[in-house]
Amino acid sequence: MKHKLIIISASGLLLAALLVFAVIQFTNVSASESITESEAMEIIKDRYQGEILNLKKVNSTYLIEMKRGKGFYQIKLSENGGEILSFEKKDQISNGEQKQLNEEKIKEIIQAEESGELLSIKKVTHKEKSAFEAIVQKDEEKIKITVDALNGEVLSRAAEETKVPVKNLTEEEAVQIALKNEPGEVDDISFGETDKGPSYLVEIEKDDGREAAVEIHAITGEVLSVTWDD
Repeated sequence: MKHKLIIISASGLLLAALLVFAVIQFTNVSASESITESEAMEIIKDRYQGEILNLKKVNSTYLIEMKRGKGFYQIKLSENGGEILSFEKKDQISNGEQKQLNEEKIKEIIQAEESGELLSIKKVTHKEKSAFEAIVQKDEEKIKITVDALNGEVLSRAAEETKVPVKNLTEEEAVQIALKNEPGEVDDISFGETDKGPSYLVEIEKDDGREAAVEIHAITGEVLSVTWDD
């Protein structure tokens, strides 16, 4: 009976030791999980509800500069597990410390946000924040996107429907109509919307050196005007 009790006690101690070892190992694995920059930003935003001005990684620590209300703060966050290492209030963060994203990075953010042709991009001030404003053409819409220059956050997005001119005639058909009206050699052709509707402008060089500009309605094929450049 005594030997049986000793065996049971030893088994219990071994089981307890194994459980303690498993807990320690699990804790170490969890604590060593590295977090990304995006995750670090989310942790700070969720915990402190502030505006992140700058984030950089030094060794295994994220150095984060944040504005909340009228105060400026510098936070150190461990890459391993996301532990807050320090939280320090600063008088103000200088412009030099506020590292802004470059234009190429902003373009990447915009292209990830909106599929379409990037027509233009420029630096602006949006509600007292340094930002980039971009125009993207997507199908029949022009989309204006404003992106925070410091953290890449999309601050605003506005879509405006653009009218696409209707044209029934092809360029080749417009050229044939123009040459029938004014024989010669075609120098240039362009399409545009005028007060008379959508039209082609066909420039024709004549044998005598003069140049005729024939305007043709893009839907009806009517010759709207012929002007001369001597």
